[in-house]
Amino acid sequence: MRQLRRYQCFFLIFFAAVAGIALAFNSWANPWRIIPSPLSSQKMEPYRAIEQNWNRTCKAGLASSGSWDAGLFGSSRVDIGLNPRHAVFNGMKCGNFGLNAGLLAENEAMCRYFIEHQNPKLVVLAIDATDLTTPVAKKRQADFDISPLAGGPRSLEQELRYRAGISTLSSSLAATGRMLRGQLAEHTPEGFRREPEYPDGQLLYFSTIYRMAKQHISTGQVDAEKIAMIENIVALCRAKGTRLVIFFTPNHGLFQLAFRELGDPDPYFAEDRRALADLAARANAADPSAPPVEVWDFLDAHPLNTPPMPDPAIKKGHPAGWVDLFHVLPETGDHMLERLQGRGDYGELLLPDGVEARVAKVKAQLDEYEARNPEDVAYLRKSLAKFQSISRK
Repeated sequence: MRQLRRYQCFFLIFFAAVAGIALAFNSWANPWRIIPSPLSSQKMEPYRAIEQNWNRTCKAGLASSGSWDAGLFGSSRVDIGLNPRHAVFNGMKCGNFGLNAGLLAENEAMCRYFIEHQNPKLVVLAIDATDLTTPVAKKRQADFDISPLAGGPRSLEQELRYRAGISTLSSSLAATGRMLRGQLAEHTPEGFRREPEYPDGQLLYFSTIYRMAKQHISTGQVDAEKIAMIENIVALCRAKGTRLVIFFTPNHGLFQLAFRELGDPDPYFAEDRRALADLAARANAADPSAPPVEVWDFLDAHPLNTPPMPDPAIKKGHPAGWVDLFHVLPETGDHMLERLQGRGDYGELLLPDGVEARVAKVKAQLDEYEARNPEDVAYLRKSLAKFQSISRK
C-alpha cells in the first residue's frame, strides 16, 4: 500500500508539474491571444496564427488583446481583401476581424464583442449578397459556440482549454516553431491574410453560386432578424459615438449574371439595397447629431468588377484583381477603403430615393458586360448547366 501511495503521489506531482509547465508556456506563447497574462510575449506577435479550426476564438482574442481605434467586419471577403494598414485610416490602429464563412449572425456577435472591449472611432461592416435574405442558421460554425463570441462568462472548460489545453499547447508549439524559423504567420498581427490561396479553376464556385441563387429565389424577402442585428450594431456604435460604414460587398460580374440566368425575380438585389438604405436613413433621422450611418454599394459591373475570366486551362488562373468570383484582392479592396474618404468612382453611396436608379444602372452595366464578353457568358451557362442537370435528376 505504501508503494501504491508513493506511486500516486509521484503521478500527481508529475501531472501538476506538466500542467504548470504547459500553463506557463501557453501564457507566454498565447497563440490565440486569448489569455490576459503579463507573461504574453510581444516578440511572438508576428508568429501567432489565425487558425482555421479556431478562427472565431483567434479573432476574438485579437479583438480583446489589443487597443483598437477601428475594426473591419465581415466574411472571408474582408479577411482577404481589406487591408487594415491602408493609409485611409490616417493613424488609427485598425484590425481585420473578418470571419471565414461568417454571415451576419456571427459578425454581429463579433462586432458586439469588439465594441464591449474597445472604444472605436470607426466600424466597417461588410455584408455579402444574399446574406440579408438568408434566414439565420440554426447551427453555426463549430468554433463559434466554444469561442468567446457565443456570449456569457467563460466556462471552466474554456479557461482550462485556453491556459493548459492540448489544443492550445499544440498551437503554442506551432507558433514557437514559426518564430524559431523566422516564418511569419499567415495573418498579420492586425488579422489580415498575407497571401490568398488561388483556386485551381473556378468551377467549384459555380456550385456555390447556384446554391446561393436558389436560396435567394426561394426566400426573396429580407429577413427581419438580420435587420434587427444590423440595428443592434447601429445602437452599439451610437452608444460610443462610433462612425459606422456598411459595405454591400462586390462580386464578380459573372456571379451577378448567374442570378438572372437562373430566373431570380430580383437578380439585381433591389430588396437588399432598399433594406440597407432605409435602415441607414431611419438611424440618421432618429439621431441627426450622431455620426451618420453610411451604406456604400459595390455590387455592380464597374470595370473593377468585370475583368475577363482567365483561360480555364491556366492553373491557378484568376480574374485581374480577384482571387475568384467572390473574393477581391487587396488591390481592389483598396479602392473600397478609399471610398471612406469619398475618393474614386468605385461604388456608390446608397440612399432610399436612389435605389431604383442604382438598380437600373447595375442592370445596364451588366448588359454591357454581357455584350462585351460573350466567352465569359458562355462559360457561365455551361458551368451552371452542370448543376441544373444534377438538380433535375
